[in-house]
Amino acid sequence: MRHMKAIQNRNNEKYILLNPKILAWTDIEQVVRDSLAKVFVTEDNFSNTQLTINYDNYYADEIFKAVFPNTGEGFSSFSQVGHIIHLNLREHLLEYKSIIAQVLLDKVPRARTVVNKIDAIDNTYRNFEMEKLCGEDDMLVTIKENYCEFQFDFSKVYWNPRLSTEHERIVKTLTAGDVLFDVFAGVGPFAVPAAKKGCTVYANDLNPESFKWLNHNTKKNKVKNGNLYTYNKDGHQFIQEDLKVNLIKHINESNVIIVMNLPALAVEFLKNFCKMYSESELPNIVNPPILHVYCFAKGADCISITKKTVTEHFGFDIEHKIINIFRVRTVSNFKEMMRVTIKLDKDVLVGRDGGKRKVVMGKKKAKQIKNVIKVVGAKNVKMKNKAKPVNAQLKRINIKNKDKVLEMDKKLVEFRKELLDKTNKKVTVSPDQTASVAETVEDYKNLEKKSDETLQELDHMELQDS
Repeated sequence: MRHMKAIQNRNNEKYILLNPKILAWTDIEQVVRDSLAKVFVTEDNFSNTQLTINYDNYYADEIFKAVFPNTGEGFSSFSQVGHIIHLNLREHLLEYKSIIAQVLLDKVPRARTVVNKIDAIDNTYRNFEMEKLCGEDDMLVTIKENYCEFQFDFSKVYWNPRLSTEHERIVKTLTAGDVLFDVFAGVGPFAVPAAKKGCTVYANDLNPESFKWLNHNTKKNKVKNGNLYTYNKDGHQFIQEDLKVNLIKHINESNVIIVMNLPALAVEFLKNFCKMYSESELPNIVNPPILHVYCFAKGADCISITKKTVTEHFGFDIEHKIINIFRVRTVSNFKEMMRVTIKLDKDVLVGRDGGKRKVVMGKKKAKQIKNVIKVVGAKNVKMKNKAKPVNAQLKRINIKNKDKVLEMDKKLVEFRKELLDKTNKKVTVSPDQTASVAETVEDYKNLEKKSDETLQELDHMELQDS
C-alpha cells in the first residue's frame, strides 16, 4: 500500500506485514511454512495487530474506483508537463472534475497545478483553451528532454509529453554536420537537441509565443552561434522561401532532413515540394533530402489510409518514394498518429513526369488491368486520346480461343485413343476418316496461328493508366 512499508523495524526487531486475508499461521501455505522453519521462523513468531488505513495509504486509481459509479467508462489517464497535470475529461466525467483534480494533486509527485482542456486544438497557433481545476495559477513550466532543458508557458504553446520518445528517435538519427529543416518547430524539441549535436538547423513556427520560447531555449541550452536559425512564418511561406533557398546550398554536401510535425495539418503543405525547382536550378542529386511528415490515420488499415492521404496531398503518385511508414502512437480507437518518411529526389523537386512511374505491360500483365486503360498507337489522334475499356475485350478473346483450343484437343485425344486401342491390329483408315482427321488438324493449326496473331497484337499495345 501507499506509504505503508511491508518490512518494518520496531524496537530492534523486524516485522513483516502480511496480507490481511491471512488471519492464522495455518493460512500460510505449508511449503512456505517449511521454508520459514529453516530460518527459525515458526508459529511463535506470528501475531495479529491493527493498523489504521486512511486516504494517504490509497493510490489514485483505487480512490477513483471507489468514487465513480460502476456504469460508464471511468477516469484512466492524464498527462504531466512539469508541475502541471493536464486532463482531457470526457463529458460523462465533467461532474467529477473537482474530485479528480484534487486526488491527482494529492497523489502525483511534483504536481502543483491541475488543468482541463475545454476546447479542441483547432486554432491557428495550435494551443488550446484550458480551465484551472485546482492548485497554483502558474503555467510556466520547466522540463528536461533529450539532455536539454525547455521552458515555456503551457497555456500559450503546444507541448505533448507523449511525443518525447518520438523526438528522441529522430534526434538519434542525426549526426554532426547534418542539416535539419523543422517546419513546425514549436519550442524546439527537435531543433534544439539537433543543434546541440552539431547540426545546422533551420527552425520555423507561426505562433509568436512558440517563436519566443524557441529562441529562449536556444540560449538556455547554449546552442552555438550559426547552428540554429529561427523563423516566425507561415509554413507555406517558410518552405517556398527560406527552405527553398537554403536547401539547394546543402544538397549533395550534407545529409538533409526535413521534419513536419503537425499531424492535423502537415500533409496540406506537401504540395510545396512538388516543382519547387526548375530543371536548370537543381543539379543532379546524389544524396536526396529525407522528409518526415506526420499525420493522423482514422480507420482500421492505418498504413493504406496514410499512403492514400500523403499521395493525394502531393498531387501525384508518391508511393514509390516512401521509405517507411511508422506508427508513432495510438490517439484513440481507430485513430493513429503516423510518421511517413519520403525520399525527395529530383523527380519530386522538379515535378518531372508528375513524379509518376510509367506503367508498360505485356501480354502477361494485360489480364490484371481492371480499370479503364488507353490504347496507345491508334491510327488517329482522336482514337489515341480516347480511353477504351479493352480489358473486357481481351477477356472475351481469350475465352473464345480457349474454348476452340479445348474442343480441338478433345477431338485429337479421342482419335489418339482410337489408334491405341488398335495397336496390335492392322489399322485401316477410310478416306472419310482421313479427311476428317486432316480437317481437324488443319483447324487446330489455323486456330493456333490465330491465337499467336492475337498475342502479337497484344504485345504491340502499350498500356498506360488513363
